[in-house]
Parts: sequence; C-alpha cells; structure tokens
Amino acid sequence: MNMIKQCGSLAATTLLCALVLSACGGGGSSGSSETGGSANSTSSAGTSASTSSAATNSSASSNAASSTATSASSVANAQTCPATSSNLYFCDDFQAGNTDNWDLTPNTGGAFSVEDTTDFAGATTKALKYTAGGTASNTVIALIKDAVWTAKLGNKADYYVEARIKPLTNGTTGNKQLYMLGRYTASNNWYLGGLNVQNSTGSTQVEAGYMKAGTITRAVQTKRAISQDSNWYKVRLEISGSTITVYMDGENLGTTTDATFTSGKIGLFTNNKSFFIDDIKVGNPADKPVLFSISPAATTYAADAGDSPYTITVNAAKSDGTTADDFSVVSDKPGVVSVSKGATTGTSTTVTLTPLTAGTANITFTSGSDSTLIKKIAATIAPQYVDSTATYSLSASQVYPAPAATTAYTDDNLKLTFDSAPTLGSAGTIRIFKSDGTLVDRINLSGESDSIGVSGSNRRGVATTPIQISGNTVTITPHSGKLAYGTSYYVGISSTAFSGATLNGKAFAGIGKAAGWSFTTKSTAPAATLTTITVDDDGSSADYRSVQGALNHVMTNSSVSNPVIAVKNGTYNELLYLYNRAGVTIQGESRSGVVLQYNNYETLNSGSGTSATGAPTSGGGRAVFFAENSDLLTLDTLTLKSTHTRASTYSNQAEVIFFKSSTATLTSGHRLIAKNADFYSEQDTLQLQGYTWFYNTKVSGNVDFIWGNNYASLFENSTIEMIGDSQYPASNASYANGTGGYILQARTYSGGKGFVFLNSSLTYADGPAGVKVATGSNASSYLARAAAGTWVDNIAFVSCKMDTHIIPLGWAANVSGNPAPNPATATASTGWREYGSMDMSGNPLTVSGRSSNSLQLTATDLGTAGLGDRNAVFSAIGWTPTP
Repeated sequence: MNMIKQCGSLAATTLLCALVLSACGGGGSSGSSETGGSANSTSSAGTSASTSSAATNSSASSNAASSTATSASSVANAQTCPATSSNLYFCDDFQAGNTDNWDLTPNTGGAFSVEDTTDFAGATTKALKYTAGGTASNTVIALIKDAVWTAKLGNKADYYVEARIKPLTNGTTGNKQLYMLGRYTASNNWYLGGLNVQNSTGSTQVEAGYMKAGTITRAVQTKRAISQDSNWYKVRLEISGSTITVYMDGENLGTTTDATFTSGKIGLFTNNKSFFIDDIKVGNPADKPVLFSISPAATTYAADAGDSPYTITVNAAKSDGTTADDFSVVSDKPGVVSVSKGATTGTSTTVTLTPLTAGTANITFTSGSDSTLIKKIAATIAPQYVDSTATYSLSASQVYPAPAATTAYTDDNLKLTFDSAPTLGSAGTIRIFKSDGTLVDRINLSGESDSIGVSGSNRRGVATTPIQISGNTVTITPHSGKLAYGTSYYVGISSTAFSGATLNGKAFAGIGKAAGWSFTTKSTAPAATLTTITVDDDGSSADYRSVQGALNHVMTNSSVSNPVIAVKNGTYNELLYLYNRAGVTIQGESRSGVVLQYNNYETLNSGSGTSATGAPTSGGGRAVFFAENSDLLTLDTLTLKSTHTRASTYSNQAEVIFFKSSTATLTSGHRLIAKNADFYSEQDTLQLQGYTWFYNTKVSGNVDFIWGNNYASLFENSTIEMIGDSQYPASNASYANGTGGYILQARTYSGGKGFVFLNSSLTYADGPAGVKVATGSNASSYLARAAAGTWVDNIAFVSCKMDTHIIPLGWAANVSGNPAPNPATATASTGWREYGSMDMSGNPLTVSGRSSNSLQLTATDLGTAGLGDRNAVFSAIGWTPTP
C-alpha cells in the first residue's frame, strides 16, 4: 500500500516539501501559478444547480464508423444539468455564474473563478476554474455547503460524486493530485478518487483511497494518459458500504475497501494543481456509468505514410457493464489517416488506423450511449520512406560498422559522422534491412520504446532515446534482438532525418542501399559455456559490445555458475535489465573508466519498474539498472550513473539501480554486493529491497537518494555525498547560499535492521549544473525524513563523519510538513539512531540539537541492536560477505 511522498530539495533558507507523501520520490515544487483568466470568484445571486433538461449534443457523430471527414455541423450546445431525480440527488453546472453551493478555501495564492470555456464537445460553457498558488500546498479547497448537502442528500451515506475535469498547466511540478472527496468528516479524514497529473502522460494515473489523520493512502493507482489544457475527463468516485471505486470515462479503474468513515459530504482536494471542473453530480451508486475506453490509451500516434495499419481496441458497454454499446470513430482527414471498424467480441471492437499520406489528422471516438464520452488521438504522419539513391564514398571514418564489415556485433550501435554537427529532424526514420531488402528494424526519431531482456522470459519495457548526437557523430541504438548472427544488412536513413550538415562534402540526401553502408554480423554467438564474458565498446575484440548483451547471455545460459561480465573502460549509454539469475558479477576495468549510464527519469519511464512476459514497451521504470529477483549480484569497480538533471519541467525521480527482491522475508531474500563503485544521480539514486551491502562505495544525490522497502542495507567504509540541486540555481535569490536535501527515506519492513552506515563519511559537492550545497549556518541537509504509513524508519549512523552541510537538527521530523517517524520515539533496536558521530577531523560532533525523535546510542546499545559490525547487521539471514 503506497503513501504519498512529495519530494523536493531544500534550499538554504527554505524547506520545500509538501504535507503528504507519495509512493515514490517526487519532484520539488516551485514556480508561478497558471496565468490567464480572472482571479476573482463570481458571486452573483442565484443557484448554480440548473434543473433544465440535458441538452442534445448536435455535433455528436453517428454510431457508424466513418472513413470520410464529416461536414461542418451546427454550433454545439453546452451540456447542462438534468433535473434531479430519485437517482440523481444533486448537480451543479455553474451556468448561473456563481459558486453559491460551495464553501471555497483556496490555498495561499490560489483563486477560484467561474469562467466561460470550451467544453468536451466544443461548446461554450461556464465552468469553475481553480488557479493554483505559487507554492506547493495540499489543501481541501472546496466543500459543499452543509445546508445544500442536508437539503439534497439528507443522511445518505452511499453515493457517487462525478464531475468533468480539465487539468491545466501551472508552474509547479511533482505530484499534482486532484481528488474528489466523499464522506468528508474533517479536514484530515475522508475518502478520495481522482487524478494524479504529471508533466508526462506516461506518469499520470487515476487514484482512489483515503486520508486518515492527515496521511493519504492511495490504495488504487492505475496508469492512464491524462493530458493538460485540452481534454475533459469524466471522473467518478463511488462509495457504497465499505467499497470505494474510481472510474474515468466510465471505465472502472480500481476498487478498495475501508470502513472507517460511515457518512460525510463531498469536496475537492488538490496538491497545487490548476484545473477546470464542471457538471458536478451526486447520485445513487447503483446507477452505473456507461463504459468507453480505448487500448492502447495513448493520445498521439506517429507513423510514415504506407506503414502497416495501427490497431486499437475499443471497449464499449452499456451501463449494465455487459451489453456491447455502439460507438463512432471519425478521422477529420481521411486522406491522411483512414479508419475502419473490425469485429466485435463481447464488448470489445477493433479499430484500424491506416496512414495514407503525410500530414496530421484527429481521430475522434464517441460513445453511442453517452455522447459526452469522447476519446481523441492526434496523428502525425511523415512522408513515405523512400530508399535514397545518394552516394557519399563512405569509409570507416564516416560510418560504423565500416562498409562491408564482416564481423559486426549483433548488439552494437550504429554511428554516422558528419562533417559538422547535424540537427535531428522532425520527420523520417532510420531503418535496417537485410541484404535482400527485408525490413528488420525501424527506429523513429522520437517517441521510441524497447523491450529489454531475453525472449521467452520476463522483459523490461521502456521508452528510449535511441538517437544521440554528440558533436559531429550520431549514435543510433537498434531495438533489442533485431540483428541475427551470420546475416548481411544495410542501413537506410530518410533524407529528412538530419539536417544542417554535409556528409563527406556532399549535402545530406538520405542513405539507402546505393550508399553502401552494409555489413555482415559475426557468424556465431559466444560459447554458452563461458564463465567470463567480455564487453568492450571501442572496436577491440570482445564477446559483446553492450553490457545488456552480456546480461542476456548469462540469462540465456543459466547453467553456468557465477558468471563474470568483464567490462572494459568506456561509457556505455544503455538501460539494463537482469532477471532471476543468481551469482552474476559485473566487474569493471576501472572505477571511473567504466561508466554505465542513461538519461532515464520519471517523466520518461514512470514508476519503480515491473517486468512482463512477451514484449512489453512500457512499465519498466525509471532506473538505469533494474535488477529483479537476482541473488548475489555483485557490482565491482565501476560507475553507475543517471545523466538526468533535476528541472521544474520534469518529474525527476531517477534511480541508478532498483534492486528488487519480490520474495524477501526477514530470514531470506535476494542479496546485492556493491564494492569499489560509484552511484550518481540527483533524486532517488538507490532503491533497495532485500539485503544489500555497499563497501568502499560513493553514493551521490540530493533528494531521498537512498531509499527502499528493505530488510537490511549496510553502507560500510563508504562516502555519502550530498550534491547541489540543479533545479534551484543560485541565480534564484532564495538559494543564493546553496541547496540541501534528504539523504534517506527508509521504508523498512518490520523486524529488519533497515539502513545502517558504519565507518562512513557524509560529504558534499557541487551538483551537475554547478549548484552548490549550503553549509554552516545555512545548512539545510537532513539525514532522513519519514515516509509515513506502516513503514518502519530504521536508520543508524555508527561511527560516521559528518560535514557542515548537515543541519544541527539532523532528522526532518515535523519539519515543513514531513511527518514524525515510525516509531516516533527511537529505541536501541528501531527508529532514527546515531552512535559516535564525528566531524570530518574525527572529533566528536555536537549533537545536542538533534531531533527529539532520534536516539544517541551507547556502546551497549550497539550490541543489543546488532549494529556494530557487518555480520551482526546480516545475522537474520546468516550472511557473512567479505571484501
């Protein structure tokens, strides 16, 4: 069960963290509120609950699928509230231009207004607008008035509350919860259902749960694409008995149960999100919505003219949930993208989009039973790929693999070097063909994804950026597993893919078979019996060119015990995945010379990461390396790095490794060994489960950069480095003295030792954007903050040196909205603890100002708690690792 965690860095003068905490690290919040529109609420007299009949949507499409553009229709009428009835208890469409039904309490700097806007069908309507304030705030911003609630619902406890919501962009980032509330009994006790809106539609989700005593639990979290500023979403929170259900556009997205609150009214809650809301209804929960959803749920589609058709599944059901409903699907430019309906099975119908010519088109799906349920896809179609006839006298200095190479690697990158730095185009593709012209791989210029791992096993689906430009050289990463051994290929590139540079003195006009960029792969794979698998990316002889190629080898050949992947010096820009393989060692040639890195982060790949069988293209998470259910993985003499820099335009969680141990218990679990290695990211650097040991390592970050649902993680003889937060440069006066942050957020399972730091040093350094860390009297870095909920905050610093960036309070309990730890009062065996903390010269550190929630241990306590040495920390599983 996940708790809300609003993560952000701390400035020297300001602590930036929200009231409640989420399931994973989140970006800090800053920036201005959304601009535009009136800042004042309209207060004219009259009731805003219209009792007029529902207006007919005159622009609704017919129920038959169409592949031709529709003609212009008459102006649509605004949707208004129907008359209340035995099943509809209350409705407010704001057409009266006031908010008389509501008690409004905007957060600091926030404002309500009733304004004209465009509704879901393009009609002009009035709606309630909320403009968020300039700083993060978790606030119940609206409640229905007691008199209205009593008059309309009396003592009803079971009901649904439904509304149309349009999220609006505003200047803050991080978690943007936008919830409807039910059974509200107090400001910190209620049920919830609604949206979590992030900057990337890949990170957005629909949620349901509850707030109890000020802590939010999001028991339902379902990924759905939610755009801002354009689309309306019909969201419903349904409460019946102890069952809480959330819907979006009629689709049931999850249910949880809780019996804490038995009655209470409705309201709105936001974590600093701007939005429009309209047509708020409260009705009988037995009155179910019409179902209308599409899969994939993406709101955009890109292809080249002439590509294979794209298939979408539409799930349309009447309110009984089982009877198939009709729907329409229309392309506004059928000459660009044509649409056609396929067969219906149950309530599911296939729809085919066929890209015909270059251009853009909008595909609109409309429910047959509820014309207010509309899905839209924006299609962008590039010109049809044409094999270029241009020639450039290519040589090994321009392309890699070299023309006519006979021993190319199946996991190698392609490299193309121009005469000067090129610019990535907005249309076109890169393609790899067999020598007979058969297409084997197509790489889009943007919006790409891949499935990493071994066919027939669990794989990691991720969004990727396979085209990288560095100086004059373009590096292109083919999709995993596309190239075979002993096969000849040639490369094709659209003429529009790159611009602004020449190739071997000639204007770039694309690359085709005539250009001669052809190669043949090695005849056979490395031997299955290898115990040491070499990786080298610089052209020297090796078994593989990529680390993932070697990981695939050891996963495929699982009978080889304790394989070693020996990685030669180089920078390997790749996402990594290891699944269900014991005893693997990744051994670098040198600690700083071997860099495994990628620019992966929450906005690109949301969530911690899960795997799936088949060929998933999403869900693989934001870590550079996702190691799943793999015991005794060893990372030795290397650097693992996220190249993402925190910025207000992103959701910034970016682990370098997620070590996942799904079956861990107090007495067993998968184990990770990291030694003589560096781990570098700004936010959420390490996410650890099971049992992990870091020896002679350095871990760098600034926001909760060590965390996880673990049993025991020991950092021994290691450096824990706070780095300046790129999101808050010194040019902002609030951060002139530098930034701070949180080292830890423990989520240890009950009985586990948690996170233990033994004979280690807490230091600081400038961040990747040159931002400094605040020190001395300006210090604002904390040892840890709590995650709230049932997690145990077990952390111990034993004989550690701490530099002047650590604030005297040390632990962030009840600071800037951060809750008290669990347990609130530490003991020798659990909670926030220190023993023998020193300054960087080895002198005893003054700890009299430490948080009252923490404990200074005695030598006796160390023995009692089992914290004094490595074997004691891992005694629960009898593990005795050695350097």
